[in-house]
Amino acid sequence: MTKTLEETRIIEFKKNLSNCVNVKRKTFYNKETILSCFPTKKTIGFITYGKANIVKTDSEGNITIMRDLKENDIFSNLFFQDSEDDIYIISNEETEVIFIDYYNILKNCNINCSFHNNLIITLFDLLILDNKQQNEKIELLSKRSVEEKILFFLKQRMNEKNIFKVTTSYKAIAEYLFVDRSNLMRELKKMEEKGLIEKQEKTIKINI
Repeated sequence: MTKTLEETRIIEFKKNLSNCVNVKRKTFYNKETILSCFPTKKTIGFITYGKANIVKTDSEGNITIMRDLKENDIFSNLFFQDSEDDIYIISNEETEVIFIDYYNILKNCNINCSFHNNLIITLFDLLILDNKQQNEKIELLSKRSVEEKILFFLKQRMNEKNIFKVTTSYKAIAEYLFVDRSNLMRELKKMEEKGLIEKQEKTIKINI
């Protein structure tokens, strides 16, 4: 399962973030564009609540969900400004984001507070986690069969009871896995028949 930073660090981060750096908070609603690759200003975003996707559209109009984002996840247009494709952060539901100016972080705050150093350390740790999740996507793409992709996806997100809770549409999951929705549903049915999973409307239990 994907690891996160300690809850106490995140709470402290949220609480003190605006004390020493200039930040902007903004709420987005379903299917609104949060950030794109077009702005030249280097920006870091931190999701305080809600869900979003990093979505790529290539020159032929093909849409790919590169990564799903949730509460306490970080993102930045630093990482895709040189991409030849159009990349956007799109909200999946009501989502609040704290926007941080990249260059503002590098400067010492006016009151020389001790939190500023902790802010930078926490941001780097979040960026490391973000990199791990990007590596997860690369490993996912290396899987040869749809069944292998599905199992890898489920195992990365299952809880301690080996249950994956379906909190988005199967269409979105299919796009993340780079397969057709019909292909995804067909493979899930086959996996259920083989006893690999137990599928209900909003949960999938993994048996291996």
